[in-house]
Amino acid sequence: MKKTKSWTMNGLAWIEEAVEFVREELTARKVNRRLLVQATLTVEEILVQAGRLAPENESVKVTVQKVLGDPVIRIRAKGLELEEGEDLQVGELLKIAEGDAVDTDVENAIRSIVLKAYEGRIRYRHKNGVNYFSISTGASDHKMLYYTMAALLLGICAGFLFRLAVPAFVTEAVSSYLLTPFKTMFINALKIVVGPLVFFSIVTCVSQFTNLAELGRIGVKVMAMYTLTTLFAVCNGLAMFFLIQPGTFGLALQGGLETANVTVDMSARPSILNTFVSIVPSNFVQPFLEMDTLQIIFLAILCGTAVGMIGGYSKILKELFEAMNALFLTITGIIVKLIPLAAFASIFLLVVETGGESLMALFGMTVSVLSAIGCMLIVYGLILLVFGRLNPLTFFRKNWDGMITSFTLASSCAAMPTNLNIAENKMGVSPKICSFSIPLGATVNMDGTSIYLAGAAMFLAKMYGVAVPASSLLSIVITIVFLSLGAPGVPGAAMLCLGVVLQQIGVPIEAIGIVMGVDALIDMFVTMSNTTGDMAVTVAVAKSEGLLDVEKYNS
Repeated sequence: MKKTKSWTMNGLAWIEEAVEFVREELTARKVNRRLLVQATLTVEEILVQAGRLAPENESVKVTVQKVLGDPVIRIRAKGLELEEGEDLQVGELLKIAEGDAVDTDVENAIRSIVLKAYEGRIRYRHKNGVNYFSISTGASDHKMLYYTMAALLLGICAGFLFRLAVPAFVTEAVSSYLLTPFKTMFINALKIVVGPLVFFSIVTCVSQFTNLAELGRIGVKVMAMYTLTTLFAVCNGLAMFFLIQPGTFGLALQGGLETANVTVDMSARPSILNTFVSIVPSNFVQPFLEMDTLQIIFLAILCGTAVGMIGGYSKILKELFEAMNALFLTITGIIVKLIPLAAFASIFLLVVETGGESLMALFGMTVSVLSAIGCMLIVYGLILLVFGRLNPLTFFRKNWDGMITSFTLASSCAAMPTNLNIAENKMGVSPKICSFSIPLGATVNMDGTSIYLAGAAMFLAKMYGVAVPASSLLSIVITIVFLSLGAPGVPGAAMLCLGVVLQQIGVPIEAIGIVMGVDALIDMFVTMSNTTGDMAVTVAVAKSEGLLDVEKYNS
């Protein structure tokens, strides 16, 4: 339900009445106090600017309504245009505010802090002599996190309850006819937007670079950092395996563990040469049909570069690509509202299918991989501290939503929209960086996957009594690094890559069946590490390029 009121912009009393109206409506919608104060202060500032831009005695209309669970304030008033473009830039408001001789330094400082905190939630456009402002309170962001965590716990409890106390045919019916179809539909819905989102976000990003040398410099930095973290991840996974020695007790269990009859199509395995050759597609449509993210990124960079080279049409195309990017971001926002339900379905199915037996049998390897991932999170913090001079605790606090989303979806590509939003609106990373680095990282930066491949391969070699000499470790490291470049950011991608590594060290491909039971669980942590690495590198590179809003990062 939405509430709307109008006032005549005469004097100052109308501003107080409008702000009080907004405060009452947000209170009625149970917005927490901190967000309520930020929203009302932001509304007050925008109303002041609207009044300055409007002719005398014009009317202003203020509407408060819920959009996808998030209370949104809309302001409509006739007046001069504030700036060009659709997004309201806080700097423009501050420049106007600084011209007010009545304001004190303290008031300007407060205004600056409030508007910086809300910069990503303000939208502005000017059409036919009318200014339109839209302010999102962000109340649903926290609710989504709480709902997702509750859904995870509920899914675990319900999974064990169904496994232990509910007849098997009922559990099978619930899984096969309700939760599995829903999970499949949800992932398919995300796949609809992933390709276009990657394409339009990178085109929009690249087209902003008037200096191609700047783009090349940023690209080299991003790829260098991604390669460095991947190398460290592989070495970290191997080191943790030798430290914990998983499989020492597993050898006694080998006779009790049945290896599933797994068929892996090794003809489809990624290779170093094929990975680079296949980056260039044979036509424009095929990458989107096959969801080949590397090819989509190539096309996006090519189109984004060309947009700035075609003269008078450049502005039209830039606006078109920006509009399409906004469209698919909005569609994604609608889809991800179902994340709590998808989290429940994923966890429930995992518990029902694996139970506790396979988890206990593979406990050693799981501890090894998760410990290495924990070490990798520390490395990300050190990267931010050493290279960016930034507080790592602030990074993890602001990236918590993204880590939970990645963990739940077990897909770097599916979590990409959330990570793009966090990078720009919470971390303060310029779209020039995050629109390029995050989609690229979802394809080529697989730190968690690299840890898993190293740990699982060594574990299975030990289970099968296959000795891996020290001279082969360097070959394993190089193979896993190049495999990570071609691994798709979707659930279960590590399975095929693991088959390649096992074949190289002489372990039967059927060994994959031993770890298949816990693969889905580990894959969640692996994906969380992958996307956290993407975010850490993005923030570090943005800081080095002067394209990080440090004030917003620290807020």
